[in-house]
Amino acid sequence: MNRKNFLSSVLGLGAALPATASFIDSPVPGNAFVPLLVPAYLQPGDTIGITCPAGFITLKEIQPAIQQIESWGFKIKIGDTVDKRDFTFGGTDEERAADFQKMLDDPEIKTILCARGGRRTHRRPA
Repeated sequence: MNRKNFLSSVLGLGAALPATASFIDSPVPGNAFVPLLVPAYLQPGDTIGITCPAGFITLKEIQPAIQQIESWGFKIKIGDTVDKRDFTFGGTDEERAADFQKMLDDPEIKTILCARGGRRTHRRPA
């Protein structure tokens, strides 16, 4: 690598950063202020969804966690992907995506817990 060219390109980039800083602060055009949305705290009686967006797990394996969460006064909704298996995943890519979306769309569910890991959650079907 040519060090002179590298340094001149990095220095040029550094000069451009102050000009773009105003765009970084605001996600909307015109630098309008958008307040951060903070969800409400969970209250006893709220419903928590449990899904497997990545690795598989059995209902038996998460039963102790379910009992603990219920002892705190929360309700639990088990996703369709718990107890499903497609190789090392909790169901096919389509099943996992549909289950997660179903929980996002459910107005009763206040938060979603991922039962196992997250590796390859972002995986796209071939």
